[in-house]
Amino acid sequence: MKGGQSLLFFKMIYFIVYKLYFKSMDHKEKEILNLLIENSRYSDQEIGSMLKLPTSDVSDVISSLIDRGIIRRFTTVVNDNVIEGFPIKALVELSIRPQKDTGFDSIANRICGFSKVVSHYLVSGKYDFLLVVQGKDHKEIAHFVFDKLATIENVQSTTTHFIFKSYKDHGVLMDDKSLEERIPIMP
Repeated sequence: MKGGQSLLFFKMIYFIVYKLYFKSMDHKEKEILNLLIENSRYSDQEIGSMLKLPTSDVSDVISSLIDRGIIRRFTTVVNDNVIEGFPIKALVELSIRPQKDTGFDSIANRICGFSKVVSHYLVSGKYDFLLVVQGKDHKEIAHFVFDKLATIENVQSTTTHFIFKSYKDHGVLMDDKSLEERIPIMP
């Protein structure tokens, strides 16, 4: 295989293995997980009522999902459009030359160690990594990209996209007016 083909092959294998891990969940676990993704504030009792399951079963499943590392954290979706002085975010694309024997993982682990990196993904396409980074202003993010990310060995190029406004985040619309102005879908 040529360099580009082997890179694409590696990404496909990684994606398949990742998806297979989560396919090992049973139907009840998937239903509970989907409800928690929808609203992490649902109580075990509320979930049990919605799914017609005993509260103790719901508690056991959630504990198992946490223990197995499937649920990593319960969090909140914040509308940062309406908060003055809230940290800004940017999407940063990185083109990487994988390292011998470790591929992308050792570079990814190093990048994940930076506190400004909020999310980090291995993706298909022109770039290999997609990062969400956060900082107090554009200048701080720019310095982080230039001084920290771009200087990492095997980082071949970077592209930064500053996020000016969020319209939808984690399935939640950020502007209540958007709900009223949405165009109906016609068959």
